Amino acid sequence: MKKREKIFIFDIGGVFVKLDPASRDRAVSRQDIASPSLRYGDVPEAIFRDFRLGRSAEPDYVEALAKVFGVPSESVYAAEHAYVAQGFEEFIGFVRKLRQDHRVVCLSNNQPIHWRYISDNLLGSGYFDREYLSQEMGLEKPDRMIFQAVSEAEGCSEKDVFFIDDIEENVLAAREIGWQHCIVHRDPAETAELLTALAAGHTLN
Repeated sequence: MKKREKIFIFDIGGVFVKLDPASRDRAVSRQDIASPSLRYGDVPEAIFRDFRLGRSAEPDYVEALAKVFGVPSESVYAAEHAYVAQGFEEFIGFVRKLRQDHRVVCLSNNQPIHWRYISDNLLGSGYFDREYLSQEMGLEKPDRMIFQAVSEAEGCSEKDVFFIDDIEENVLAAREIGWQHCIVHRDPAETAELLTALAAGHTLN
């Protein structure tokens, strides 16, 4: 295939970024109370989902969490940043090289605070050819509509799509709409080796 006919579509969290829920919880822990501090797992999922899907504004999201945890907004930002503070540097470099010869985009269930930190501190602006983010699309994986929206926007053939995600449910959903080359990401080195073979024209077994 000619240069950039293949399109590699990547998830972000768990693929480029190590997610750290323990550090996130520590950032909002209360040392001034005797009872155990609340954790992010205690927060109603609707608060996170609405922010991921662009239904709630950032100030409202931060205010809601600050109220739940009984901490200032600065602690909420510290927690959100701690959750996505570490990147897989070698894999980030590998995909940067992959983009030299192929189209590389991301498809991520993400939210503005996380994405801003990741883009500014781990990947750098312009890392992808295009970014498909849940907070901008109003959709999230594994909803098949988000995969269809990406296919339509890219105008790509399903056989030329290579999708990488660390959640099997998302990979299965992508396969259901016809994306033929879908990888459940487990290890950066293993995925990089597989993608190298795919970029060279080898097929999945």
